[in-house]
Formats: sequence, structure tokens, C-alpha cells
Amino acid sequence: MTARTPLSGRIDLVSVTIKVGGSTIPDTCEVADVRVTRELNRIPQARITLVDGEATTGRFAWSDSSLFVPGAEIEVLAGYHEQQTSLFKGIVVRHGVRVRDSRAYLIVHCADKALKMTVARRNNVYLDKTDSDVIESLISANGLTADVKSTSETRKSLVRYFSSDWDFMLTRAEACGMVVIVDNGTVQVAPPALSGSAQIAVDYGDALQALDAEIDSRAQVASVTCRAWDPNAQALVEGSSSEPSLNEQGNLTGATLASVLNVSGYDWQTASILADGELSSWASAQLLRTRLSAMRGTMSLPGTADLAPGKLVQLGGVGARFDGVAYVSGVVHTIEHGDWTTQATFGLSSRPFVAEQGDIEAPPAGGLAPGVGGLLTGKVAQIDEDPDGQTRVLVHVPLVGMTGDGIWARLANGYASNGAGMFFMPEIDDEVVLGFLNGDPAFPVILGSLYSGARTPPRTPESKNNTKAIVSRAQVTIEIDEEKKRIQISTPGGHAVTLDDDAKTVTIVDSNNNSLEMASGGVTLKSPANITIKADGSMTLDAQAGVTVKSAAKVSIEAPQVQANASVAFSAQGQASAELTASGKVTVRGALVTIN
Repeated sequence: MTARTPLSGRIDLVSVTIKVGGSTIPDTCEVADVRVTRELNRIPQARITLVDGEATTGRFAWSDSSLFVPGAEIEVLAGYHEQQTSLFKGIVVRHGVRVRDSRAYLIVHCADKALKMTVARRNNVYLDKTDSDVIESLISANGLTADVKSTSETRKSLVRYFSSDWDFMLTRAEACGMVVIVDNGTVQVAPPALSGSAQIAVDYGDALQALDAEIDSRAQVASVTCRAWDPNAQALVEGSSSEPSLNEQGNLTGATLASVLNVSGYDWQTASILADGELSSWASAQLLRTRLSAMRGTMSLPGTADLAPGKLVQLGGVGARFDGVAYVSGVVHTIEHGDWTTQATFGLSSRPFVAEQGDIEAPPAGGLAPGVGGLLTGKVAQIDEDPDGQTRVLVHVPLVGMTGDGIWARLANGYASNGAGMFFMPEIDDEVVLGFLNGDPAFPVILGSLYSGARTPPRTPESKNNTKAIVSRAQVTIEIDEEKKRIQISTPGGHAVTLDDDAKTVTIVDSNNNSLEMASGGVTLKSPANITIKADGSMTLDAQAGVTVKSAAKVSIEAPQVQANASVAFSAQGQASAELTASGKVTVRGALVTIN
């Protein structure tokens, strides 16, 4: 298809029509000027300036009427010789008056209905959905028509944190290498259409009225690599970009311009967990945006409705560096004083949407106070008597001031439950690291305590890192030896319980040198003094190999009744003497009784 020039038709008589609620505004409503703005990744806007206001009466008839109140549906049409095309459809969003040099005007600001997507911040979690599924649902939820190119990658979890539908959609679309084009309540999300024929041709000396264009090599790189951490592999994974197919404009490609600064590699990275395919898609999207920034410019030409964001225009007569098919990223239609001019931009910024749009994230501390960025250190001042009963710790923050009342901080724990958990409170004057809920300096959280040259740890670090320990202020200790596979609980008074895999023993000792050792050879109970075993019930000694009772002094057995049974033989012997006595009768009975 041969591109046509804007001058191919009759453009000497400009006509513009404003419709409100589907009806043309009265002829008595004088339109001073109209400005319609449409851009990639932006909401279409229109500004209509109407002559209004009388100094003698103080009345603003059109402002006071119901025509241009916010919410009114409005359409702007323009053309030549009454052959008009719609340039904009939307609603009135702002309405104001202006007085300059004794002239008064009504200024009506309009926007596409997709503006609704930019207003409210919301949270959501999307499970097992593609980006296109999520984007389409966002558009449809706002009563708009979705035209979304399908994406293939199914994401296990996509978390949206307190962002507008528009901002979340734009960031996800950009990550997938797509652009957003809005027109009359329809939101199209798709990769930029960079191939095909231009619908319109603009040549210097013909339709081109003004041009500012430049080639910029600063953002051009040979390729892009995106990296992320894979916790399963415990290694970095990466995806590399593919060179995009671009519109043919000029004779210096992005790949050629990349050799100017000759950056060996251009890396993006994230702490998010992304698959290889996601990383490659992200890398290719970054390179595409970079390539589209290599040639950018703005051209002015007679008004035409044929140019729109996402269209191609044939630019000619401006030299070999710039001649060719340009990708239109935005148009501005200006109609005033009987003239209609269309200003078109081509190319895109190399900066991502999140960098261009500064308010994607909600303000720190919810905007309730200036926020605090990053972490701060604090000094513990008090650990008890939290006035709110929240088990908080009073801290002084050196950068805020060490005098005054301090700030109550919540204490993070590895396990904190209702009536259960870990209970470790810091000591007074400990140095702690503080995070802040939502960046609000009034709501610190103690994330942990810090050692320093002034406040040293109870053990000295060593390269093998074999020692782990919990040591209390009074030196009550739980210590783990990784090399010997040993854990010991001990007190400064000398009491200890030791479980030792290396020695294959379990040992309990006390400060009196009493000990109990369980080892492969058996159980040993030792005491430098007495050992007493008591039972309120019965006591049984049972051994397969024998029971030996031995004493260097006397062995006494005392009970109301003593019974000794032997299934084979019974022997009682005294080296010096033996005596068997009873206050009553003594019975010695056997099949054969031998005495001496």
C-alpha cells in the first residue's frame, strides 16, 4: 500500500465539532481552541477552551449550564470541509474558568473513561495465571473493552501490592514487551506493531512543517541479560535477550550504535524467583525499549486523523540518517484560529515506566508523615512496662536523638504465638537494628541485635564455624560443637548436661562432682559422697548377666521380711565368720543337710 500525504486532500477549511451526550453543542457556544493528546502507555486527554463569561453581568453561561459538568460524555470531531473524523471520546473530568486581558474562558478538561483505572490503589494475589489473563481482568473490571495479546507464561503467583489497576497493568505489560494503547474505552495491550506499511507519508518540502529528531547512542547495548536467584539450585539463573525486528528508519541500527560506548554487557537483576523463560522475556523487553529509544523525534504536519499511537509514518526528505518508517508513540492535535496541526512523536524513552512515573508506589508511612528509608540502629533503654501492653522495647535512635522519651519498638521473634514462643529480650544498652512498618518512623520493629568492638560476642568466630551458642547474661550456656556433634547445657556453677555423638555418651555432672554417664559400655553413676535411691513404690533390679553389690565397708539389707530365692544354688559365705540368728525359730530344711 502506498502511503498517502496529508496534502493529498483539501485542507484549506478546518471544521471542528464538539458533542456532549451525543448532541452537538449550540452554534452560539464559541470554541476558542481544542487540544487532543494521545500517547502510548498514557490515558488520552482533551482540553477544550470556550469563550464564556460577561464582565457586565458576572455570568458564565456555559459554565453554569449542564453541558460541561464533570462526568458529561464528550466527543471531539475534526476535519476539512465538514468531512470530519472523531479525534477523541471521553468524559469531562475538570471544569474551570480563566480571565485574561478582559477575556474570559471556560476550560474543559476531558479524559478517556480508562482514567478510572488510575485512581484507586488495591492489593491482590493472582495464582496460576498468565499476564494477559490478569491484564484483561483489570480492564474488564473497570467496565472497559479489553483487547489483550495472549502471553504464554503461567505465573504461579503474581502479587499486586497497593497499586492502581493502571500502574500494575503498565508494569506487567512492559515486562512482557508490550505497549498499551487506549481509544474510546478500549484498552489494547500488545507488542508494538513495527512491521508493515506506513499509512501516511510526511516529506520535507511537502507536508512536514517542523521536525526535531535525534539519534542517541547512550542507551544502546549489544544485548541484555536478566539474572535472578534460584533457591533450589542455589545459583544464579539468567535469560538473554533476542534482537527485535524493528521498523526500518535511518541507516544506523541500534546494534551499530551499541559499539559507540561498547558496553560489554548490560545486566538487569531481581531478587524475585523467576524461571528462565520469564528472564528471557524480560531481557528481550528491555532490549526492545532500548532499541526504540535510539531514534526519537517530534514532527508537525497539517492536521490529520490518520496518525495515532502505534501507527507507522513514512518520513522522507530529511537525510539518510532519518528517512524511513517511524513508529508513532504519540500525537497532539491542536485546533485554533481556524488551523489544525498534528504533532507526532516517534520512538520511546529508554527509561522503564516505573522510572518515568514517580508515584507508582504509595508514599512512605502512607503519607501520614515523612517516611524513613532503610534500616536504623537503636539503643535499648527499657524492656518492661510497655504502656500499651504490647511487649515492646523502648529504644533511643541515635540519629533521632539519645535524649527524650525514646520510641517504643515491637520485637521480632523467630516464633511468637499466643502463650507460646521464644522469649529473648535484649539487655539494656544493647545496640539493635530497626526496621519500620510501611516506612513510618513512629512504628519501628527490632529485627535483631548487633555485636561491635565495644560489645563483643561470647565466642570468637573461627573459619570452620563449628561453634554455635546461646549464652545468657549470667553465662548460662547452650553450646553446640558441629565438629564433635555435641550439645552442652551448662551453668557457671559447674552443672552440665552433655549429649556427645563423637564420644557416644550422654553425661550429667554437677558442681559436687556427682555424675551420670551413659556410654556404649553401660551406665555409670558416680558420687564423691553418698548415693540414695528411694521409691514410694517397689524397686526391681533385673540383669541378664548378673548383679554385683560390693562395698569396702558394710552392706546392710533391712526389711520386715527378707526373702532370697535361688533356682539352682544358694551360697552365703563369710571369710572370718558367719552367723545365722533369729529371735524365734530357725528352720534349716533340705533333702540333705550337711553341717561342717
